[in-house]
Amino acid sequence: MGRFDDKVVLITGAARGLGRVTALAFAREGAKVALSDIDEAGGTETLEMVRASGAEGLFIHADVRNESDVASMVAEVVRRFGRLDCAVNNAGVVRFKPIVDETQEGFDFHLDVNLRGVFFCMKHEIRQMRKNGGGSIVNQSSITGSLTGNPGEGAYAASKGGVDGLTKTVALEVAKDNISVNAICACGIDAPGDVFHQWMEKEGITAEAAGKLFPIGRMGRADELTEAVLFLSSEQARFIVGHLLVVDGGWIAR
Repeated sequence: MGRFDDKVVLITGAARGLGRVTALAFAREGAKVALSDIDEAGGTETLEMVRASGAEGLFIHADVRNESDVASMVAEVVRRFGRLDCAVNNAGVVRFKPIVDETQEGFDFHLDVNLRGVFFCMKHEIRQMRKNGGGSIVNQSSITGSLTGNPGEGAYAASKGGVDGLTKTVALEVAKDNISVNAICACGIDAPGDVFHQWMEKEGITAEAAGKLFPIGRMGRADELTEAVLFLSSEQARFIVGHLLVVDGGWIAR
């Protein structure tokens, strides 16, 4: 028996990185997994991996910057699986640029995907979860936002700080609807394609060297991130409301 047998989970940004490993974790726990991304090839590849694990899956091409795409995405999940129990709003982008060199287009791009996308997703996910009688939402945030900063990531930090504030506020709005809303603030997870790996590539840092930056002495494993997401999505976490769960190997504590 899996922890999410017969549960329907929607994961955005599932074509690679943290979205992909999260989708596979839910699949192993018995969930029916709906995947979304603008990268059709990567999303289809993740879907094949989900189905290879024995789970039911569905891929939906959707751009979270577009509310009509998001509304259609949620409607398609319900049409296919009948309900929506859990959502992981993972879709996100980062472009590294000092704020004095940032453009309006670049700043807006981060806000549109990372913040506006989460707003659209929660709006339509919650509408459906209220019909179900409850559910759980986990937003993929970052330690770079309301918790700390990082040079060259001003627009990204602004968008993720917004996600943190939105998470806390919406959590209070829907707590009595039996819907839990929380966020993961991660750093240094070894999942190729995620933001930390992009930063490593930009800085020319190897995984071994990156691991030495963390008090724990290594980068985080994918399962250490997905276990946190699974817990916040579970019935056992229903009393956790508007929490920002840090998964960073001691980065902030340092």
